[in-house]
Amino acid sequence: MKVVRLLVLGTLARFGAMHGHQLKRSIQTINVEAWSDVRAGSLYHALHQLATEGLIELVQTERPGRLPARTVYRITSAGEAELQVLRDRALSEVRASADPFDVALWVAAGLDPARLEDVVRRRLDTLRRQLADLASERRSHLADGSIPAVGAILMAHGEARLEAEVRWHEMLLRELPSLGEGPWSLLKFDNSDLSS
Repeated sequence: MKVVRLLVLGTLARFGAMHGHQLKRSIQTINVEAWSDVRAGSLYHALHQLATEGLIELVQTERPGRLPARTVYRITSAGEAELQVLRDRALSEVRASADPFDVALWVAAGLDPARLEDVVRRRLDTLRRQLADLASERRSHLADGSIPAVGAILMAHGEARLEAEVRWHEMLLRELPSLGEGPWSLLKFDNSDLSS
């Protein structure tokens, strides 16, 4: 499922007609890129595609001052029906996200152990920074009242995922020496390491 379609249709249904820049700003307010696979740059393509399919329609084109022309869209009745289908599917679907790092680690036999450790440490540092930034951003939004409760809980979900990634990478660092024993060696770690 293209989550960006769900996001665009749902935002237009919830907040009414808007142009692409307004849509982009509304989702950047809750830092959607940090807790979903939607990228702000994909919004404009989605708008054009949804308009082509008749799920949204052009309301007007406005040109405020010297700014570029902006096309304002609203959701259609067909878009409302599609939104319901997409929303119901997304609410019932449970999907773990895949990370290409896992495949790279699987085929990392023969890679210099020091290089692999460096890569894992850099990833861990990046994840810790992302977690701290997202937590700080959520607290800031809550303090100034600029985010609805659902936005705060979604950002907290993103934090929980990042926390799990941090714990897994910490465990991986501890287990790296045993990975050097060969690609088919058995790891001797306790899964309880992941739940702490």
